[in-house]
Amino acid sequence: MSQDKLPTGKIERASKFLKTGLKVGANYAKHSVKSLLNKDMDRTELDEANARDIFEGFAELKGSALKLAQMLSMEGVNFSESFTNVMQKAQYSVPPMSGPMSVQSFKKSMGKSPELVYDSFDPNAFKAASMGQVHKATKDGHLLAVKIQYPGVADSIRSDLKMVKSVAPKIIHASQSEIKPYFEEVEARLLEEADYRQELRNSLEFKENCKEMEGVVFPNYYAEMSSDRVITMDWMEGIHLKEFLESNPSREIVLKAANNLWAIYEFMMHKLKKLNADPHPGNFLFQEDGTVCLLDFGCVKRLSDELYEDYFLLADPDLFKDREKAKEVLLRLEIIRPTDSPEKREHLTNLFERLISLIAKPYHAGRFYFNDAKFYDDMNEVNMEIAKLRELRGSKDFLFVNRTYFGLYAIFRQMDVEIKTACKYRDFLNKEVVVN
Repeated sequence: MSQDKLPTGKIERASKFLKTGLKVGANYAKHSVKSLLNKDMDRTELDEANARDIFEGFAELKGSALKLAQMLSMEGVNFSESFTNVMQKAQYSVPPMSGPMSVQSFKKSMGKSPELVYDSFDPNAFKAASMGQVHKATKDGHLLAVKIQYPGVADSIRSDLKMVKSVAPKIIHASQSEIKPYFEEVEARLLEEADYRQELRNSLEFKENCKEMEGVVFPNYYAEMSSDRVITMDWMEGIHLKEFLESNPSREIVLKAANNLWAIYEFMMHKLKKLNADPHPGNFLFQEDGTVCLLDFGCVKRLSDELYEDYFLLADPDLFKDREKAKEVLLRLEIIRPTDSPEKREHLTNLFERLISLIAKPYHAGRFYFNDAKFYDDMNEVNMEIAKLRELRGSKDFLFVNRTYFGLYAIFRQMDVEIKTACKYRDFLNKEVVVN
C-alpha cells in the first residue's frame, strides 16, 4: 500500500520516533516481567518485538530512519539473529509513496512536471527503497529508470539521527560517548547519499574506473534529466537476487554471477580504494548469463592509504606472531586504547584476532563455501563475546568497510556458492592461518 503523506517536519518525525521508542520501552518492560517468572528465558522474543516495531515505525518515516533499518539487516556485531531476520524486510518490503506525491516531489526538484521531461512517465513506483523510489519513463525510444527521493529526506537526516541516538544504547549495548563517532560517520555518508548530484558524480566515476571489468555492467546516466533529488538512468535488464534465485538458474550461472560480484568488489577495494559500501541485494540486478548490474553509488566509502594498509595488515596471519606489533596496529585502529590495562589489551588482542581471522577466512582459504554453518556459528560466538564487552571498539571507518564484507558474505550465503576468493592484489592475504 502506498503512502499519500510522509512525516517531514521535525515535530511529526519526533512524534513517530517517540512512539517507536515507547514501544521498545514497553517491550523491555514485558520482557522483564516474563524473566522474573522464567529465569531461563532468552532475548529472542524481545529482539523480534523490537525489530518489528522499529521496522514498522522507520518504514513509515523512510529516509535515514529506514536506511538505518536496512543497515541493521546486515549481519554484524551486537545484533542477534532474530533481530536481523526481522530487519531484513527493509531490503524488500518498503511501501512506496503515492503517484501524486511522486509527481509533486519531481516537480519541486526539477522545476517542471515529468510529462515535460520525458515522453512517458509512470507515476506509480516500480520499486521503493529507503531514500527514494524508482519509476519507469521513456525518452526518444529509450526505456529509463527515474529515481525520485522521498520529500524531506535530506533535511531530516541530522534530526533523525539525534533521535535515533537517544534509543541506540538500548539496541546496540554501548554508551552515548562510544556511539557518537559512529553516528558522525553514518551522518556523513547519509548526507552524501541524499545528494543525488553527488551520486551522479560517483556513478559516472565508477562506471569509468571499472569499464575494463568483465561480467559487470553499469547504466548510462543523464545529467540533463537529473537534479539534487532526481536521477535518470537507463532501465537495465535483470532481476534482484531473490527473484534471480527463484527463477532456478543453473549452478554455472549462479557461480558466474557470484564470481563477477566478488571480482568487482576486489577491484574496488584493492585497486580503487573506494567502494560501493551499500551491498544489499536491492542494489544489484542479475542477468540471465550471470552478468551483474551495479545500480546505486549513493553510499561510497573512500579509504585513505593509511586506513587501507592497517585494515588489511590485520588480515596478515604473520602479524599476530609479533604480539607487540599487532597491538600497535590495533591501537592505531582504536580496537585497543591507551587507557586499557595490559591484561585487557591481551584479552582484546586475542578476541579480535579470532574475529579478524574469521572475516578474512575467505581470503586465507583461497576457495570458500559461504553457506558453511560452522563459519557463521563461529562468527556469532565471537560476536557474542564482543557484545559482552558492552562497549564499541574499532575506528568509525570500520563501519562501512565491515558492512561491505558482511553484506557480500550474506549475498553469497543466499546464493549457496563456493567460489575462488584468493586475492590477486595482496599475496599475504592468501596465507593459511590457524588461531589457537
